[in-house]
Amino acid sequence: MLELSSAKKLRPGVQWFLLPGILALIGTSGAAFYFWIVNRPADPVPVSLVTVGKGDVESSVNESGVVELRGQKTLKSPTEGAVENVLVKPGQRVRAGQVLLTLRYPERQTALANQQLLIRQQELTLEQNRQRVLDAKEKLAIEERKLKNLVDLVSQGAITQQLFQDQEDRVRTARITLRESESTVAMAQFELERSQLERQRILQQLQNSVIASPIDAIVLDVKVKDGDGVELRTELLTLGDPNQEYVQTRLSTLDARQVRLNQLARISILGPNPEVFTGRVRSIYPQAVYPEQPKQGTNRSSEQATVPAVIKLDRPTRKLLPGSQVNVEIVLEQGKNVVTLNPEAIQRSQEETFVWVRDSNNKAQKRSIVTGIEGLLEVEITSGLRPGEQVILPPAEPALQPGMPVTTEKKL
Repeated sequence: MLELSSAKKLRPGVQWFLLPGILALIGTSGAAFYFWIVNRPADPVPVSLVTVGKGDVESSVNESGVVELRGQKTLKSPTEGAVENVLVKPGQRVRAGQVLLTLRYPERQTALANQQLLIRQQELTLEQNRQRVLDAKEKLAIEERKLKNLVDLVSQGAITQQLFQDQEDRVRTARITLRESESTVAMAQFELERSQLERQRILQQLQNSVIASPIDAIVLDVKVKDGDGVELRTELLTLGDPNQEYVQTRLSTLDARQVRLNQLARISILGPNPEVFTGRVRSIYPQAVYPEQPKQGTNRSSEQATVPAVIKLDRPTRKLLPGSQVNVEIVLEQGKNVVTLNPEAIQRSQEETFVWVRDSNNKAQKRSIVTGIEGLLEVEITSGLRPGEQVILPPAEPALQPGMPVTTEKKL
């Protein structure tokens, strides 16, 4: 019992003696663990690699545009009348000589009938006057023969001088009658020719009732409909020359500073799998302009000024519809067979442009580069990289630091 009691008295003392040692051991182990955590090697960052290539690079600007046709012709009514039948509609392609519409001139039909009747009357009158000339010539010939026969008789004294003078008077009268008949014929001939010219004019007006296309064209606008009355030179239709296809576009002021005349342009219809047509920049407006009318609910200060530009297609497409919207890509610069790199691999700071490369120890390192033409999918590298080299495509997280270990995920 005495021994048990002594043991119980010694146990608290032992506990107090061991506790500092235990705490010291725990502290030493914690410090060692912290030191290991801080100084342990970092896990490699998984990254993708892209290969430096060689190919063509171009920079461009993209805008929308509207197709239009130049060489436009507006056909007008040759005289007053009414539209009888419109045979075409906007957007329709027509051939030279194709009838576009017909006009109706009922009063011209009446005028033509009256003129035809007048001409017939004048022809009959002219024929009668010509017959009178023939009669007058025959009468003059008879009287001249009589006078000739009397010459010998009057010299022989077989007839009186008075009888001879009477015959001379008859000859003079016949000559006057002939001249008057010939003058009447000339006047009748003149009136007939004038009436014939008037008939021709009326016929021309009636022929103008058929309005035909002067060229192969596209109908851009029809300004009248069946039954409309028209005056002289009333606008009927507007045609466009399909051989003169242009695209009107508007550039931002920033893009307009880079665009130059004769630069290559690609035109495509909006939508999937579009066919692409080529053209050239033909004109750039010398100043920026605002829309003619601000959009509803906006004011002038909120509208963006743009610079109008015109592109001419290299050759007629026969497919682009005037007035339709198209995509316009103007090529600013082109590089052929140059060193290229995916733009996502290029990093920029205030001090430099660089890429991340993997060194022989599989650690990320910076390498300065110089870029040239910058396209959407490829960037020209003028210095710092060679074709076939691989660079790191920086991950979103974590941010790469020089000397950071990396491991490759895949190659692009």
